[in-house]
Amino acid sequence: MMTTAAGTQAIWAFEEHEHRDLVRGINRIHDVACEIGRRPTPELSADVLDVLRWLDGTLEPHIGWEEAWLYPEIEARIGTPWATRAARFDHQQVREMAARLRADQALLSSGGGGDQQAEARCHLFGLEALLRAHIEREERFLIPLLEDERATLRADERSVPVGTLD
Repeated sequence: MMTTAAGTQAIWAFEEHEHRDLVRGINRIHDVACEIGRRPTPELSADVLDVLRWLDGTLEPHIGWEEAWLYPEIEARIGTPWATRAARFDHQQVREMAARLRADQALLSSGGGGDQQAEARCHLFGLEALLRAHIEREERFLIPLLEDERATLRADERSVPVGTLD
């Protein structure tokens, strides 16, 4: 499954843009976690619900795209599924953490106090750390595989004698 240099560039740019957008949501997770214990529980419940909406509306579609297209593309280019196994595992951990946050939000919305707030704070900070580490690993180890493909395509294009291109 070969992609043109321009196509690979578009994939790279799209992924970088997506990650920049995700960082805003991750920063929001951090801010909500920091506010726990400083604001009334009903407000915190609404903030956690907002984080859950972001997970469902923004992060989950991104994960779906990576699992349905990006990771299979990387696997096809390098000839093994092992390169993306850790990233797929991260996605499962994100989904599990989202389930914990749903439970936290339900307890907070019913007026849960200190222990529930502490649990929610831990889960939010854990989710933030997981997402930041996942994005960094993708950018350092997976996305460069697309760059390697671009370099190969450029080298191939330079090796074709002038006047022989279709």
